Amino acid sequence: MIDRAISAARLHFRQLFLAMLILQAPALAMARFLSAQAPALLLASGDPRQAAEQAPSALAAAGGLLVVLFLLQSLATTVTAALLAPALAPGLTAAGLPQAWVASWPRRLLGALGAGLVQQLLLTTALGLGALPGLLVAFTAHSGATVLAGTIGAVLGGLIFFLMALLRTILAPVAVAVEGLGPFQAVRRSIRLMGPRPGQALLERPGVRASLLLFTAFVLMLAVNGLAGLPRALASSVGGGEGSLPFLPGALPLPVELGLSLFELVASAALQPFSLAVTVVFYFERRARTEGLDLAAWAGRLEQAA
Repeated sequence: MIDRAISAARLHFRQLFLAMLILQAPALAMARFLSAQAPALLLASGDPRQAAEQAPSALAAAGGLLVVLFLLQSLATTVTAALLAPALAPGLTAAGLPQAWVASWPRRLLGALGAGLVQQLLLTTALGLGALPGLLVAFTAHSGATVLAGTIGAVLGGLIFFLMALLRTILAPVAVAVEGLGPFQAVRRSIRLMGPRPGQALLERPGVRASLLLFTAFVLMLAVNGLAGLPRALASSVGGGEGSLPFLPGALPLPVELGLSLFELVASAALQPFSLAVTVVFYFERRARTEGLDLAAWAGRLEQAA
């Protein structure tokens, strides 16, 4: 499936690259602005009163950035699915999905944003529910060991519930693009496609397959992104990063920082479509298994097109 995803992304690399540039530019600008404040926040940590004054605004800004990044990720997945779907499943998109988008792109992009918000609500709820038992133990404990055990339980429970909710809703942006569903319908569609069948073997369960697939794609992208980060590492070691935080944006001279930021934006826009394409391919794989979509047929067409 990773091979299919790479082949499909290569077919539409120019359009995907331009779309990722547009979507990632504001996110990168926000991330650079927030990370530039990190040295001041770390220095303030030595003064409890000053740290307490700056912490709420810093946490609010970081939370806002996470929301924006998640919504942009949802938009990017939806756009990637719209571009790749005709190559992956011509029978499902005989009318031509990009042409349909010309008439309905505002509704579909709004649907992607709405699906992202619904996903965030579900993920936050799952995180809270998973952490609740451990928090109750920690807050009602009468010994330090019990407090520690409750805290660890809260972290692990929240993480497990969060990952379960993420895997069940991960296909929502693709459902918006391919099927034109609204936010709630797309999330329900993803939950249905990702639901395991009774008695299904462990390695055939959708959550396990998605975890293995996405982890493999993550490792590959992490290795390539590590190469893209070498120029900043070199500039930080040679160009005289200030203080003890030379890798943070803003610690380098402005011309160097601008050049590195532009390079990182271009590199990220070039790499992200390949990881997003994995989710799109997995969506069609799930439809092949649950609804009889001919996986071998569309895979063969993709090989011929590549």
